[in-house]
Amino acid sequence: MKIGETIKQLRLERGATQEDVALEAGTNAGNLSRIERCQQQPALELVEKIAAALGMTVADLYAYAAQQTKISKSKAKPKVGSKDSSNAALLFRQGFQQLTPENKRIAVEFIKVLNRLQRD
Repeated sequence: MKIGETIKQLRLERGATQEDVALEAGTNAGNLSRIERCQQQPALELVEKIAAALGMTVADLYAYAAQQTKISKSKAKPKVGSKDSSNAALLFRQGFQQLTPENKRIAVEFIKVLNRLQRD
């Protein structure tokens, strides 16, 4: 995801207008609009100000953009046995480790039931 698209998505998630973010970042709404539509690449100084207006650092902003790119790519090419399946398995294992012992037992039983249903 491009940085302009990321800025727009984050702004919308926060319920802020272009005017709100632009004012806080020290630019105008037209300029922010061109950045969000990827018609203009912002200078690093402006990216810092926009990130601050969105309540984050530049590093957070770019990390969010990278994460959204990864998510959109995984939605575009779902394949069994692919890296996406590995990512799902990793997320499952991480979530499983955080469960209480009783909930771990329930999760294992649930997986067994799903496997049985899938074979039938």
